[in-house]
Amino acid sequence: MSEEAQPGIQESEKDAAVVSIGSRAASSAVPASAPARAKVKLPSKLTELQGRFNALNFQQRLIVAAALFLFISAIVFVTLSGRTKDDYRVLFSSVNERDGAAIVAALQQMNVPYKFTEGGAAILVPESSVYETRLRLAGQGLPKAGNVGFELLENQKMGTSQFVEQVNYQRGLEGELARSISSLAQVKSARVMLAIPKQTAFMREQEKPTASVIVTMHPGRFLDSQQVAAITNLVGSSVPNLGPANVTIVDAEGSLLAPNAQRLAGLDNTQLKYVAELEGALSKRVQAILEPVTGKENVRAQVTVDMDFGELERTEETFGRNSPPNQSSIRSQQSNEAATPSSTTSGVPGALTNQPPGAAQAPINAPGGAAGNTGPQNLNAPPTSSSSSANSIKKDTTVNYELDRAIQRIKSEKGQIKRVSAGVVVNYKQPTGVDKDGKPLKPTPYSAKELDQINNLARDALGFNERRGDSVSVANIPFKIEPNDEPPFYKQPGVIELSKEFFKFAIILGSLGIMFFGVVKPLLFPKKVDTAAEEQRIEEEFDEKIKAEMAQMDPKAREKRRMEVELLKERQRIAEEEERLQAEEERKRMEEERQRHEEEKKQEYDELLKYAQDFVEENPKVVASIFKEWLADDAEKTNTANAAAAAAAPAA
Repeated sequence: MSEEAQPGIQESEKDAAVVSIGSRAASSAVPASAPARAKVKLPSKLTELQGRFNALNFQQRLIVAAALFLFISAIVFVTLSGRTKDDYRVLFSSVNERDGAAIVAALQQMNVPYKFTEGGAAILVPESSVYETRLRLAGQGLPKAGNVGFELLENQKMGTSQFVEQVNYQRGLEGELARSISSLAQVKSARVMLAIPKQTAFMREQEKPTASVIVTMHPGRFLDSQQVAAITNLVGSSVPNLGPANVTIVDAEGSLLAPNAQRLAGLDNTQLKYVAELEGALSKRVQAILEPVTGKENVRAQVTVDMDFGELERTEETFGRNSPPNQSSIRSQQSNEAATPSSTTSGVPGALTNQPPGAAQAPINAPGGAAGNTGPQNLNAPPTSSSSSANSIKKDTTVNYELDRAIQRIKSEKGQIKRVSAGVVVNYKQPTGVDKDGKPLKPTPYSAKELDQINNLARDALGFNERRGDSVSVANIPFKIEPNDEPPFYKQPGVIELSKEFFKFAIILGSLGIMFFGVVKPLLFPKKVDTAAEEQRIEEEFDEKIKAEMAQMDPKAREKRRMEVELLKERQRIAEEEERLQAEEERKRMEEERQRHEEEKKQEYDELLKYAQDFVEENPKVVASIFKEWLADDAEKTNTANAAAAAAAPAA
């Protein structure tokens, strides 16, 4: 029974083999079938590495695994530590308290980390999320900048009263004006308040609107008169019937900022700036001319300029001197002549006359060329009288002469220098070299002649004017060297932190390098040793050792030792030859076994292939039915996949 059953079993096994061969053939013939999975072979280097690792004992494997784990952990730590420290960038700066609170609340809701700068002037977020966070906050209407503009009119509801519309319009106009003023570089924030009266039909009762502006400047900045005038015109031209005269500008300290407010108060930023620039230019000029003489950083100069920005206007009228008679010009001349009857003078003989003297007369030309009175004069010539016995004749002559006249209008220039004062401090001479004892030379003062030369140079550089009352003072005083409070480079906080990070990573990488090159590499990548050279070296060392021993022996012992050594070498040679022959025989045996195994497999495959061919020739219908089943299964799978794809297409 066993002999009969055995052929059946063999036939069933052959049938299964035929089916498997047919399945492989069908799989290669039918495109829809999956390819057979081939065995993955490692590269030769990895195979060699795996063999070396397998050759290690348990302790060595543990050491290698621990070293590799530490190496990979260190790399991951260094990478992640460099990435987790995200740099922070400015999200918003110079925001008011209300907007800052709203922004912080929004960042907390979005789970975005943030921090503030020193003083809380800016809000910082990680660099990777600056723009995304800024866009998300803008979608929420942040920051509001403390002002609302015409966006109030976008949400007007039906049925809103005219009063509410007017109020919203006024609020929007105020917000837009505040935003426009805040856009200036000097202005930190602004607020505009408008007082717009209600329009009336009576012209006499019409009132013009007014505006008040409060500006807050950045620290250290101010608005000059031109910028104040620009803000005034901006507000005045943005509101109907509002002129620049009805705009009031006040700063955060409560000072009035009007185009003429500073000038009325006696201060002008432009004038102060001009004086400061002039003083700085003169100081630099003095230092520039003295530094080649004294050395750099050995001279200090401060200049004070007293300037007159007032405008003086006066008119002078001068008259020239009287001309000689031959060069004088007569404007007019009048002569009067009258005759009166003579009268006998009475009185006491020998006494003075009882008639008053006549009026004193001054000549046109004074003796010695002295000038007369200024202006046209009426000069009466001395009367000439001739007495006769019967009548007395009186003649009066009036002559008006032309005089030279000049009218001069003088207007002084604005910004004249009234006085210049300068103070110059010169350090002691700083000689170079050493004295006899090898010590550095001490600083020495300048001589009086050298100080006079320095004084003259400073005066020439300033444009010294003695009539103007300028003064220049030069002092030779040793400079006091203040200790440098700034710590050295290696003690600065930033450098210390950077050094700590550097040493941390250096220690980690150094330890890993030692572990890798000292443990892992010797175990996994040992040095290739030349066997022949190593054997020759060992043999040479053995011969040298034997020679040293034999040199200390007597002839008989030396001969006996030599024979022992030769015998030992012969035995070693024989052992090596036997070992080589055994290895050669083992290699041949393994090669023969491999060839025999391959021949058996090839023979088995040929038998199966012949049986499959015979089976196909004897049972073609069975083979056709098998292929039909396979094709039907493949078609069913293909149709199922197409139906699933068609059902998923509309949904997508």
